[in-house]
Amino acid sequence: MKLSFLACLLALACGMQLSAQEKPEDKKDRPTTGRHVRFLPVGDLPPFRQEVRDGVAYELEPPAGSIPPREVMVGFDDKKDDTVPLLLGQITEPLSAPGGDGLMQIRKNGDAPKAEPWLKVDRPEKGDFLVLLWRDSAKGDWLKARSLVLDDSAEAAPAGKVRMVNLSLVPVAVVFGGEKIKLESGKYYQRSVPVGKDTEFQLGVVLDTSAGLQQFHAGTIFQNPGERSLVVIYRADGVQPRKPLKAIVLREPVK
Repeated sequence: MKLSFLACLLALACGMQLSAQEKPEDKKDRPTTGRHVRFLPVGDLPPFRQEVRDGVAYELEPPAGSIPPREVMVGFDDKKDDTVPLLLGQITEPLSAPGGDGLMQIRKNGDAPKAEPWLKVDRPEKGDFLVLLWRDSAKGDWLKARSLVLDDSAEAAPAGKVRMVNLSLVPVAVVFGGEKIKLESGKYYQRSVPVGKDTEFQLGVVLDTSAGLQQFHAGTIFQNPGERSLVVIYRADGVQPRKPLKAIVLREPVK
C-alpha cells in the first residue's frame, strides 16, 4: 500500500471526524407504472468439488445453502409470479413491478404457490429499485437471505456517479480520490467520477484495535460517458477467510 493511503486509513481508525451516509440527490416524481425491479446477490462461491466415476470427472452440486437459489419466482400481491435466475455478482434483468408500496414475495422456483416465501421485501412507493441480497451471517448460508433496497432510478444514481454500499456488520474506512469517509454498516454514499479517468479508492476495517486498520480492497473506478458504478462491500464467506470483507465493483450504462 502506498504510504499516503496508509496514513489516510490510519487516520480513519484513530477516530477523526468523518462524513457518514450522504443523502442521494433530490428525486423527481416518477409515474407509478412502467417501473422495474432488479436483483444483485453478492457473496463467494463454495470450493469446487468433483468426483471421478469410471475414469470421468464430474462436477458435484454445491452443498445446500452455499449458493443462492438458481432461480426464484417474484410475486406482487395477487399478481402472477415472474421467474428470474440468480447468479452471484451479477445484476438480473429487470422485472416489471406494480406502482405503489407493498410486499414483494420471493420464492424458490418449484415451490408451491402457498409455500412460505424464501424472502419478503417491502417495495418502495415509486421508482425503479435494486434489491441487494446476501446470505444471513447468523445462519451462515443462503437458506435464509438478507436484503437491502436501493433506488435504482437514473435520478437517484445518474451517469457520472459511483455509489458505495456497506453490507457488512462493521463500519468501513474509505479513501476515495483522497477523500476520507467512514461508511457505517447498512449505509451508502455517492460521489462524482471524472469521465475517462481512473479514480483510486481503498477500503479498510478495524477488527482488532491492537492490530489497527486492515486494508481489504484497493482498486480504481473508471467510467465512460453515460455510465455509473456500484461498489458493494460484503462479509467474506467461508471458514476463516484470508480477508474478512470483500468488495465487488460493477459498471453499467444509465438507461
